[in-house]
Amino acid sequence: MSTDILDKDLRERRMPVLWLGAVLVVLTVFALAIGAGLESTIADLTESFPEALNAFMGADVPGGYVVGEVFNLIAPLALVGYAVAGGARATAGEEEDGTMAVLAAQPVTRLGILASKVGGLLLALIAATVVFWASAATSDALFGIGLTQSAIAATCLHLLMLAITFGALALAVGAITGRPTVAAAVAGSVAALSYVTNAMLPLADLDGWARLSPWHYYAGGEPLVNGLDPAYLLVLAALTTLALVVAFLAFERRDLKG
Repeated sequence: MSTDILDKDLRERRMPVLWLGAVLVVLTVFALAIGAGLESTIADLTESFPEALNAFMGADVPGGYVVGEVFNLIAPLALVGYAVAGGARATAGEEEDGTMAVLAAQPVTRLGILASKVGGLLLALIAATVVFWASAATSDALFGIGLTQSAIAATCLHLLMLAITFGALALAVGAITGRPTVAAAVAGSVAALSYVTNAMLPLADLDGWARLSPWHYYAGGEPLVNGLDPAYLLVLAALTTLALVVAFLAFERRDLKG
């Protein structure tokens, strides 16, 4: 790993991560404050929703609809979206911008370049997840939304691993193709399909098939209720490792542009 490349990558990610953190803080605190103040009204409203709609929104969690929106939609959308975009541009963006030659001229191997990019993406995702955890934990303490601090921390760890998994997928596709738009489209499509299948398949009594969805290993174990699920985290870690191995092999062998 090159500390110079890592430092450059972190400087480039600084402002996007600051914006992402600010958006997560505002939306989380605002949503949970409203949810705590209008809990009974929202509960009466969502009771009339079809089961499929509640499943799609992930509203069947402690604290009800608003908590489900924050932990199953808002935060995952933000973090997974950033991971996909960041992973897609990690190396393919350098090729598209014509700056890969500058990186390749550094006294570091291709694997060192990719490791530095992976490190930058990982640190950025950890920082954003910590901000989300802090805002959710503080909101719970202030507004009494019905969660435990340990459950919030467990859910944030599962969410971090989910985001890392899709970020690694985007990075792998980018390493194979050298095209950030293709990498983002593929990883983003897989993420969207994963969310939908995890929400919808159990309604058709196809729970077993839902286990093929990476999203299942974020929300399927209900960390807001049951806390950490080491087996589910290991599945996400295994998927991440597989994607990174593919990325390293493809990046090492391909004729790079730029």
